[in-house]
Amino acid sequence: MLTRVLVAGRDPTEIRRLRDFFVGTPDIEVRARVISNGHADPLYGVDVEPDLVVLHCGAGHAEALSAWRDRPAERRPALIVVGPAGHADITRLAIRSGARDFLPEPVNPVDLIAAVQQVGAERRSEADDARGAAHVFVGATGGAGSSFIAANVAHMLTAHAGRKAVLVDLDLNFAPTGHHLNLSAERGLIEALEEVGSLDESALQGFGALHSSGLRLFCSTATHAVLSKDVPPDRLAAFLSLLLRTQQDVVVDAPHSIDALTATAFGVASEIHLVLQQSTLHVRNATRLVRILRDELGVSPARLRVVVNRYSKDSILQLDDIRRALGVESLATVPSYYQRALASSDSGVPLYVADRNAAITKSLLDVVAQITGAAPEKPSLLRRVLPAFLRN
Repeated sequence: MLTRVLVAGRDPTEIRRLRDFFVGTPDIEVRARVISNGHADPLYGVDVEPDLVVLHCGAGHAEALSAWRDRPAERRPALIVVGPAGHADITRLAIRSGARDFLPEPVNPVDLIAAVQQVGAERRSEADDARGAAHVFVGATGGAGSSFIAANVAHMLTAHAGRKAVLVDLDLNFAPTGHHLNLSAERGLIEALEEVGSLDESALQGFGALHSSGLRLFCSTATHAVLSKDVPPDRLAAFLSLLLRTQQDVVVDAPHSIDALTATAFGVASEIHLVLQQSTLHVRNATRLVRILRDELGVSPARLRVVVNRYSKDSILQLDDIRRALGVESLATVPSYYQRALASSDSGVPLYVADRNAAITKSLLDVVAQITGAAPEKPSLLRRVLPAFLRN
């Protein structure tokens, strides 16, 4: 993670000298600013806010520290002050201004670089602590409905739960989630992976397609056949890592295959949602996939979630049979509501918009609640008794 440093002060010679200390230091981008034109605030007129300000504060130039102290706390980056040794007033003002460190002149370059690198290390640690969660949806077989579920769950995370979320479609040739959301993009997942080394949160806005809910979809826009072996998995890992640093939730729709790309997604997933239907073929394939995930890819069983799609209580294969076969205690069910799901998919209008009160929509809201840790909504007493009044 790059640490952007602004060296500021009133003495041009000292500012250039301090700036030159950082030349060639990895992971540090440094700029210099001479405070002038009657403005004491080191950040006045700065277009890109730095992560850290190194403020040179000579004797008689304490007004920059006073201006810094007057800034709202949330608009103050980290601060390191370089100033005259033995100048008690400047030292006290630096402390009151929230400075992370005070380095007396003549400053040792090694000490200054070490102080800046310490701030950078703390930022990286905070970023790791604030990482989002990846939720991978994969079907036990093709046609299980995992893409439809992934697209709608991702939409509900933004439209219903108010979360900052993105959807990544790993089907490099057909990209079904774009159909479910009626989205397309000029620059998609393949292009983002090609440039992942230079991307940050701002640059990501130039890729993918943005839904009206705020959900951004990253999917393939290739017009030619794309083989997964031609996409380096380390680029996907870097791309997912970037998304996890900037999003609360990263929903991944994984195709029904085991390759380097899907293995990469499974490896970073907080949860893997295995979607299947009530058939012996689906259960057999799901059992095998669970074994591969657990024994060959090292996925903890605690990270596995099972979703039974198009559930019918009248099916010969019951939920207890699926629990025993897969060795799970709990699973989610999405009821069979074929016409509603087909209409949503064909129109590209998500279920949460098309029919918020449908049973299929409520079942997916339960999945969203499980992801976010929120309690599923329950009908109020008034809503439960109102239909009785309407029938009378």
